[in-house]
Amino acid sequence: MNTRNLLVLTACFVLAVQTADAQRRRTTNIPPKLEDLPCIPIDTLDSNDPDTKIILYTNNTFSYYRPEMKYYDELPVYAEHRDTTQIFSYKSIQLADLPDRVDLCLINHAHEFHYPIKGMVRSKYGIRKRRNHNGVDIPLTTGEPIYSTFDGKVRYAKFNSGGYGNLVIVRHKNGLETWYAHLCRLNVKPNDYVKAGEVIGYGGNTGRSTGPHLHFEVRYCDQTFDPEFLFDFPAGVLKNELFALEKSYYNIHSRASELLIEDDEGYDFPETDQNLLLLAEMGDTTASQRLLALAVEREQAAEKARRDAEAAVYHTIVSGDMLGSISRKYGVSIDQICRLNNITRTTTLRLGRRLRVK
Repeated sequence: MNTRNLLVLTACFVLAVQTADAQRRRTTNIPPKLEDLPCIPIDTLDSNDPDTKIILYTNNTFSYYRPEMKYYDELPVYAEHRDTTQIFSYKSIQLADLPDRVDLCLINHAHEFHYPIKGMVRSKYGIRKRRNHNGVDIPLTTGEPIYSTFDGKVRYAKFNSGGYGNLVIVRHKNGLETWYAHLCRLNVKPNDYVKAGEVIGYGGNTGRSTGPHLHFEVRYCDQTFDPEFLFDFPAGVLKNELFALEKSYYNIHSRASELLIEDDEGYDFPETDQNLLLLAEMGDTTASQRLLALAVEREQAAEKARRDAEAAVYHTIVSGDMLGSISRKYGVSIDQICRLNNITRTTTLRLGRRLRVK
């Protein structure tokens, strides 16, 4: 059989399979998946960013096209130590090889930064039960969009069995890498160029996680340091445009394992006094502030209850009293009397009972 006949047979077979699948979907009312629909570019649109075009496809999806950013491929930061299959790519560089200080330009213009997600940090960078927690955890609702913090190039984007779950790693021009873990869905692939504020995935609960949250790390040559040096997560702002990264900031055990350790996470704690106390003992300043706020709220509530009790007006039921006559006598509604005494309009009013009317 010659090559031409083989190609014809192959095409017929593929057509038969697609026809059978389409027939099955029609008979079972199963909607087609996006990935099963023809994905053919049909139009190109401009965007607010002059470096970015938007390509529209026939299956109602789109992608970004950034031809002007291709020159970045020639930059050493994107060409060297680039591994798209492993989470660590600087294995040949040890901590001792790094300079005592690196001066990093984070942004030149405001539009070059975007928060990954806004929210309170419920598990901070540091030691957890003698283990290292190499990032920060921010609670979220599954499906919330996660944004790239700076312009950069995606180095890693897939499921990580070491505990990170669906993980995206973006490398930036200054050498920093930002890590976004536990995503429910990825929106980028390796070697994609992304802009600050571009949705790279959606928050979730994949990997070693006991509740939906974003585990976020910042690394330089695979070495971690506290992301809160750079970001104010509740406010969603960058603290400084320039940052002096001292060697003392690194966690020397940050590359010891590919396993993600997330002990003592507080993002899924119900807000009880006991849990807030535990978080406060762990150094969570937000929990300490919330405890103080609760104490003030409770004191104010007790004072209000005392004033209400002193100002309360009561009526003692006598023969012939009805809710309507009592409400008219005191100038209040029947509903208010019912609410204050936890009764209904049909409750029998027994002689001698005291009803609160105000």
